[in-house]
Amino acid sequence: MSEQAVVANISGSSIVLLVRDIQVSSDFYKKLGFSYEEIGGHVHVARGNITFILHAAINPEDVRPFSSVAGGLYFDAFAYTDAVDLWVEECRSQGVEIVNGPNYSEHWSEFTIKDADGYRISFGGAVSKKAD
Repeated sequence: MSEQAVVANISGSSIVLLVRDIQVSSDFYKKLGFSYEEIGGHVHVARGNITFILHAAINPEDVRPFSSVAGGLYFDAFAYTDAVDLWVEECRSQGVEIVNGPNYSEHWSEFTIKDADGYRISFGGAVSKKAD
């Protein structure tokens, strides 16, 4: 009988976002249903399996999302959902700027929002119902 190796499971991740104003940034995520917690001098906002660690910049001009530089991707963070359509509706109802999409298809749906500091967060996956 062979022995199977025991491996560690990685259950999630946290993404650090350098922000101009902790209060403004955390309020943005709280209005989208993210939980708020102060840990070790940082603010953690989380919803489901995604956590953003908000860290205040000493110099506001240092806040420069990767998506805003030449050659950067169209997003700074990517999250997966099983209900892209519902998440789009929720973001719209809160007045969140959608900068890409929503793009619905049978196999993959996706859209991108822009937060208070200009970070572009993309969400992709399935839809809960047939999109119009």
